[in-house]
Amino acid sequence: MLNIDKNDYIYKIYNKSLDLFRYENEINRNRNNESLYYEDLKNGCKQDRVNHKCEIEAKRFCKSIYQNLKMLKAHDVFIFEDNFNEENKKLTCQEKYITYERKEQLLSTINLIMDYQDKNNLVDYHPNVNNISGEIKDIVDKEIKAQQKKKWIFHKQKQEKQHNTADIVKIRNIIHQSLQPYHKDYINSSKQNEIEAYFKRMRKNNGYDQWGKECKTSFSNFLWLPAIFKYSEKNKMYEVEGKLFHPLEQCPELWKLKEELGHLLSYFSKPLQETHSYFKNLHYNLMHDHPESQISSIFDIKSKVDFSQKIHAIVKISEMEIAPNSIYSGQWHVEGFSSDNILYTCLYVIEQDQNLINGKLKFKRTPRSDDFPTPTNSQEEQGAHSYCPSYEYLCDPYKLIPLGSLEIKENLMIIFPNQNIHKVKGIKNMTDKPLKRKIIAFFIVNHEDQPFTVNDVEFIKPINVIKDYRMKDMYERSKNKQTESQSFDYCEH
Repeated sequence: MLNIDKNDYIYKIYNKSLDLFRYENEINRNRNNESLYYEDLKNGCKQDRVNHKCEIEAKRFCKSIYQNLKMLKAHDVFIFEDNFNEENKKLTCQEKYITYERKEQLLSTINLIMDYQDKNNLVDYHPNVNNISGEIKDIVDKEIKAQQKKKWIFHKQKQEKQHNTADIVKIRNIIHQSLQPYHKDYINSSKQNEIEAYFKRMRKNNGYDQWGKECKTSFSNFLWLPAIFKYSEKNKMYEVEGKLFHPLEQCPELWKLKEELGHLLSYFSKPLQETHSYFKNLHYNLMHDHPESQISSIFDIKSKVDFSQKIHAIVKISEMEIAPNSIYSGQWHVEGFSSDNILYTCLYVIEQDQNLINGKLKFKRTPRSDDFPTPTNSQEEQGAHSYCPSYEYLCDPYKLIPLGSLEIKENLMIIFPNQNIHKVKGIKNMTDKPLKRKIIAFFIVNHEDQPFTVNDVEFIKPINVIKDYRMKDMYERSKNKQTESQSFDYCEH
């Protein structure tokens, strides 16, 4: 069920502010008949006290609203949940997620793939970008510095804590997009000129991506490549057309994985189309200064996307191992660069040890113009803003609005737009042994705007060379942030 964000908290804050404004005006009107100078001074002191009282009450109320937002079940997310109750907006942590009918077959196939990787020296663990140094770091830092000099407006970079979780979590990449990105120096492709032209267009755009965020593209022309899932009328399901993942092309069990992933994406497909239809109807009511013509152009491309016959999806399968007596949290992020053109994430927690507890997946979104109550010229309603200190905070385009969270546990299955940032928070392992969880993610690509896939390239370098140049791609993604107004990383967790 798609749990829709109805934005009524903005109106609650506004109406509370309006009530306080009216309360102050009523007190002032009652004092207008007093004319003595001494009384005026005394009334001035009283007015200051009333003003202070209203400010305190406004702050208390706004804080309570903001705290309630954090306790909501995630909005703007399609949740595969048994007995979904649309009226119950609170996160109870007692939610029962639907068990996927082919779970055991899919899990068995993934384990076969992992065995193949073990036996053929293909096991890959996610590198820690905080430990990158030397030539790769110098090259990326130089590129980013040069890019910043070209901008007219400089955004002060905040000093952020380094999230070095190497001693807490170890992530095994079973399938990961970082091991098969496009790069002109490492592949052969008949479409290389077209792909390079795509990068040039994305850079020239220098505007906003398909979700209204500032457009970001790789300085080094790395592009995550999706696989094609095409609908088969004969088998009534989506099937992988061509390649899936370059390092596994010689695996004899790969056909089984392709088949099971086709079943899983078929299960996601109708809710994905429903989610896409909802967000298309929202258009682009984001709070920006860009011309209407630019937004119309973005919307026209996105509105043409249809998932009924094919889905281009970047596939990610990973196993996370959390150290004994540890708590793991990720960072706020969206998936990929704007040039990767990811529209939605379909996420499935296929396996998680029951002793991994208290983890949440949190969401936030950029404010939209329709978050504002209908504007009027009423002096009374305009004056309400004076008692709404957090109203501006919640509606400020330089801030982000909480959308609630979901409990992370086995069978969690959701779809959410790449407009909304998300973060893993507080997964606890309070035992004396490492505990694991496995996830599968489909990053759904806008195939109308970015049509290139893994079928369009031939990798000409061995896997060890690919791992080396991957470090540059990952470090660049971790450093090349959004603007300060939407301060979060294009990071990986």
